[in-house]
Amino acid sequence: MSIEYLAGIQPGAKIDLSRFGSRINKSEKVSKTPESYLPELKSRLYDLSGRINAEYGDILADNGQIKMAGSDFDHDCALIAAKEQGFAADCRKSVKEMAIDREKNPANIAEIAVTLLFDKVLRDDFIIMRASVYDDYENSADQLIIDKKTGAIICGFDEAILGSFDKGDGSKKKLKIDNKMKRGGAEIKYGVALRDSGLERAALKHIPIFYFNLDKADMKEILPSLADGSNNITPQEYMIYNQLVDSLSKQITRYGADTSLNQYLQSNLRAFAPSLDKMKGYNQAN
Repeated sequence: MSIEYLAGIQPGAKIDLSRFGSRINKSEKVSKTPESYLPELKSRLYDLSGRINAEYGDILADNGQIKMAGSDFDHDCALIAAKEQGFAADCRKSVKEMAIDREKNPANIAEIAVTLLFDKVLRDDFIIMRASVYDDYENSADQLIIDKKTGAIICGFDEAILGSFDKGDGSKKKLKIDNKMKRGGAEIKYGVALRDSGLERAALKHIPIFYFNLDKADMKEILPSLADGSNNITPQEYMIYNQLVDSLSKQITRYGADTSLNQYLQSNLRAFAPSLDKMKGYNQAN
């Protein structure tokens, strides 16, 4: 049987694979998964923590979370450990395996992405930090956003990434936050407050809490630029940042009109109004 060669190919000659490159690249190209960015994102959180700690003292752990400290430290650590052991048992996994799974979860990566995006855009005027492990578990708090000038604080919550919060796809999250706001807002046991001397550890009460929705498509748009460590804010980052702030503004307007809310929570909502105006002022032209 004779051997048939491709047209233009001589037996024994070196084959120029670039002729077939476009087809090969298209078939082999695989987009990176969100979890593949974790090493770089964790490095960016380390940078964030180092920068804030250098200015305000030993407040944050390497992952950007507020460190737990105080008389209840041992008790609360034991409480968290017991919860994690229970969750792991329910999943029939070890605590270590569950922790790895949780770290890779898109919801966790979305929380990190929102933290890094807000810090990247707002760091000159706001302090962005992740809530402590305790407040994450017990108070459904993910981020704290603190105005450097006024000390006004809001709490961010992004437990899951689904569709658009404003379109109602996040109805379960909306209901959860509605209930928390009706009960007087978020309580943060391991919080911080801005004083004349800088940041001080303080338990916080009646803190407005809002949902930051970052869907999977938007997250994939900004993960590469967040991971690379550049201080240059990309057009995609500005676009998604402004989407998040627009959603925040709508939520603040809705809760601000609710006269049934706790009076201290209402006061904290009003106190953050100038901060929201500053957040709206960031765009690509800046």
